[in-house]
Amino acid sequence: MKKDVEKLKLLLPHWIEHTEEHTNDYKKWLERLKGDVSEDIAKNFEKAIQLTEESNKYLKSTLDKMRKGN
Repeated sequence: MKKDVEKLKLLLPHWIEHTEEHTNDYKKWLERLKGDVSEDIAKNFEKAIQLTEESNKYLKSTLDKMRKGN
């Protein structure tokens, strides 16, 4: 199982970066769509963006703790 831990340490940075790229795309799309969709849809999409950013914070925290050996 130690091998899986080391593999995860390699995968997490990629996943974090990938998620950040998607989040940036989502924000651009939100700006493009505002005015063309209902406020409810825009708020829903904003919430999805917020939750994606929050999940990425947890991925970063996980990676930091793994690197520190916690």
